Amino acid sequence: MLLNYFKITYRNLLINKGFSAINITGLALGIACSIMLFLFILDELSFDVFNKKASQTYRLYVHSSINNEEANNAKTAPLAGPTLVQMLPEVLTQTRIGYFGVHDLRYKDKIFRENSIYMADSTYFDVFTLPFIHGDPSIALKKPNSIVLTQTMASKYFGQENPTGKSFLVDGTNSYQITGVMKDFPHKSHFRCDFLLSMSTYPQVNQQNWLQGNYSTYIVLKEGVDPTRVERKMQQAILDRLGPEIEKALGISMQHFLASGNVFEYRMQPLLSIYLHAKRQYYIDPNTEWGNARIGDSMYVSIFSVVALFILLIAVINFVNLSTARSEKRAKEVGIRKAIGSSRLKLMGQFTTESIVLTGLSVLVALFLVQLLLPGFNQIAGRQLTLPLFTNTYTLPALLAFTLIVGLLAGSYPAFFLSSFRPVEVLKSGVQKRKSSLRSLLVITQFSISITLILGMIIIRNQLGYLQHKNLGFNKEHLLSINNGAALGDKLKPFKAELLKNPAILSVSNSSLLFANGIPGSAYLLGKRSGSNPVLCQFLDVDADFVKTFAVPLKAGRFFANDRLADSTAVVINEAALHAFNTTSPLDQELTEVDVNGSNTYKIIGVIKDFNYESLHRQVRPLVFHLSAVRQATSILTIRIQPNATKNAIDYIEETWQRFEKTEQCHYSFLDERLARLYEAEQKTSLIATVFSALAIFIACLGLFGLAVFITEQRTKEIGIRKVLGASIAEILFLLSRQFIAWVAIAILIASPIAWYAMSRWLDNFAYRVAISWWVFVVAAFLAIGIAILTVSFQSLKAALMNPVKSLRAE
Repeated sequence: MLLNYFKITYRNLLINKGFSAINITGLALGIACSIMLFLFILDELSFDVFNKKASQTYRLYVHSSINNEEANNAKTAPLAGPTLVQMLPEVLTQTRIGYFGVHDLRYKDKIFRENSIYMADSTYFDVFTLPFIHGDPSIALKKPNSIVLTQTMASKYFGQENPTGKSFLVDGTNSYQITGVMKDFPHKSHFRCDFLLSMSTYPQVNQQNWLQGNYSTYIVLKEGVDPTRVERKMQQAILDRLGPEIEKALGISMQHFLASGNVFEYRMQPLLSIYLHAKRQYYIDPNTEWGNARIGDSMYVSIFSVVALFILLIAVINFVNLSTARSEKRAKEVGIRKAIGSSRLKLMGQFTTESIVLTGLSVLVALFLVQLLLPGFNQIAGRQLTLPLFTNTYTLPALLAFTLIVGLLAGSYPAFFLSSFRPVEVLKSGVQKRKSSLRSLLVITQFSISITLILGMIIIRNQLGYLQHKNLGFNKEHLLSINNGAALGDKLKPFKAELLKNPAILSVSNSSLLFANGIPGSAYLLGKRSGSNPVLCQFLDVDADFVKTFAVPLKAGRFFANDRLADSTAVVINEAALHAFNTTSPLDQELTEVDVNGSNTYKIIGVIKDFNYESLHRQVRPLVFHLSAVRQATSILTIRIQPNATKNAIDYIEETWQRFEKTEQCHYSFLDERLARLYEAEQKTSLIATVFSALAIFIACLGLFGLAVFITEQRTKEIGIRKVLGASIAEILFLLSRQFIAWVAIAILIASPIAWYAMSRWLDNFAYRVAISWWVFVVAAFLAIGIAILTVSFQSLKAALMNPVKSLRAE
């Protein structure tokens, strides 16, 4: 019996080639798109799970609210971890990660400048699961001046040779012994680096400074311990040590500090939440993450989940709609089968089998499409996704369950409805044509989803265009950045002087990091040297040519000058700092930088107009400029080039760099390229959303085309009669299209408020954003109606042009 079902299914597929192709293609595309998006989502959700103690591991972070300014900082005091191990029996172990900047590494004649070098405690490999190729992880970082490197770096310096026991000369003076080679950090690790130095090398990590935040601290709790209880106990242990530091720095007691409404406390974040939830759930300032940290965004996982479900829903609606519509043409077949003795149960089995076979074919085509399209998707998304068809125990059962559910869903209408007809009635008059409310509802749902995606696509692209063209408060044109300026060391000043000899170069400025995460901050007091209301400000180390190079206007006072020695103890602030300090006359006032090791006091000599020195995700924050050599690991040289002289300037810069720096290449980029990298996540989201939205609309159009074919066939005789009675081609086109236009119009009314709400939530991520204008909805409406008309017009026009004699003979 089952073999007979398959034979009939095969024959029906051949007889209805066009219908079968549309149905299989639409469902296969939907499944393929959904699989790729779900693979991306699963990849995002699986960061750090490779660590054996992942569920017991937590990262400490600092929550503060000072002078009504809330902040969450991923960096902690140097002794936080060791203190908790000592004070709390629930803490099994801890490890810290620190960064002291870029280093020159030499082995024999090989010299490289490496920036992915971090220091870590000897317990690092007790917390994180990183297999060793050479060496013993339990002792690799115990001794001072020990270094562990990754497999890739070992190959870079030593080829296939085992490097353990050999030594690097670091920065030309210090010798570090290689004690281990570990495998490269997994792709799904929130933190990666190339080298780990032993923390015991640096005595400053034992400083009693609880206001300093320079280290990432991870703790591992014993199994079965309640993390909430540990967090409560941790607060008191930290406060006992923090109180004296607060009093020393601010001149007030801890009780006074807290009574003024301020907060300073340590909290715990689960390791498995760091990558995806650090920004949105824990509100941790990305500025406090390491440069080698990878931080995702749970919002984009939600967006792609919705898009994947939408596409799958559109494809399934298509499949069910076309299957049920086509089945109505088989009423006479049902009547004949019942007349010659076929039971209702056998008919239900036949229709269900056909639907499941069709779904199964769609799944097979979808798997082929996934293998074909996944490399391109990986390139767009920046991933290394593979389809775990046989490596994951859930993949095949899930696909089988999907095939059965969709097959039963699509086959339920003909199985239960058509098989219930009495054969005499069906053979005598056929099945009565009737309006299908379910079909209308399904098409409206389909196009509501499609129009929502169209609106989302337009708004995302508008926002990205706005970010690209917004006035940032400085002249960003013709600016070139050398990102490894620190490599020049004490040759920086003569290098600048040499560059300015070329008339194609107008100005050169050296500064600490701009337009990226990692801009440091500190607490400042205006007009006093102690108190409970310091203002948190970011700070930049700059030279006197900063304003000239970036063309940032001054609001009051002046900027630094090279010929004024007193400017080394002066500062310039921005407008945001002016408002935060709540003063209208800041010039010549004292600004004290709070520090437990001794506060530094400066005189304010100028106020600079606000400019966007970070991404447009946030408002301009208070900023303090210091005239000093760059005190951080990253030193940026920014060069303003004469318009129309770019090639001449770049050639000269490269030639001059080679004369001053022999061991390291000049790494430069135009500033607009660096600014674009601030919105890489949004750019990728926009591209992925555009591609998959277009595919979703295409799938919906396939279904609409199939329905147009079906409805036109149903009304063949009606069209012939109307033409005989004098109806024009335009009238017939309108007759056949108006139902589809009505469906799309209703879908527009449903989709518009949904899209407005969803995209308003997305735009909340940006401090600077476009308004959602009325014209967006008008454009989306015209696009949707235009797509629908184009989809059905071919079949409608074909029917309208048909000879009425043939139409009336057709049966």
